[in-house]
Amino acid sequence: MMKYLERYYSNISEKDQKNKMKEILERLKGMNFLDSETLKEVVQALLDEESWPFEKVLAHLDMIDLDERT
Repeated sequence: MMKYLERYYSNISEKDQKNKMKEILERLKGMNFLDSETLKEVVQALLDEESWPFEKVLAHLDMIDLDERT
């Protein structure tokens, strides 16, 4: 599922990726998963320190979001 999501996110526009990120972060924040500041720090660390591409970060957060919803 992770590879599918990474491919999906790599094929959508940067604007759509950013919109999807906002949606996922809002849902995670609404579930009291982590506060918004910590979520931002996690995303930044994955991008900067781990050098993950944006679509990989999206895919991982989306999987967490999916797990929390089911």
